[in-house]
Amino acid sequence: AAKFVGRRKRFSICLVHVLPPLPPALREHGGSSDSAEERRLDLALRKEQDCWIAATKKSAQNSLDQAEKILKKAGVPKSAVRPLFCDPGEPEETADTLLRMANECQCRTVVVGRQSVSWFHELLSQDISEELLRRGKGFCVWAVE
Repeated sequence: AAKFVGRRKRFSICLVHVLPPLPPALREHGGSSDSAEERRLDLALRKEQDCWIAATKKSAQNSLDQAEKILKKAGVPKSAVRPLFCDPGEPEETADTLLRMANECQCRTVVVGRQSVSWFHELLSQDISEELLRRGKGFCVWAVE
């Protein structure tokens, strides 16, 4: 997303990488009737989730670095680029988070990548880009396939 301030052509670009949903094995544990064991399981699961998120962010950093290089070649100063991550969530929650980020950064354009899927898959699943297109009031939303 880009923002123009006054008559000065100052770009502010937020590059946001949306993390994929947590794997099913990391969403919940089997539980326990013992409250102390339940707390231990909760802590262990949270630690595994944090490790998975950190590893996923590390692997995604290359994409953000490449995007920053492309922007630098186009003349955008590094100080005008802000790389961010959006934690995994349901499409509606993720769309809310992205729209909140865009508001906080005073962006007026949101560009979202979108995977090409079959019409059948589209009928059965929600998509972040669709949520942004539907709910992105006050923003220009581009969905790039």
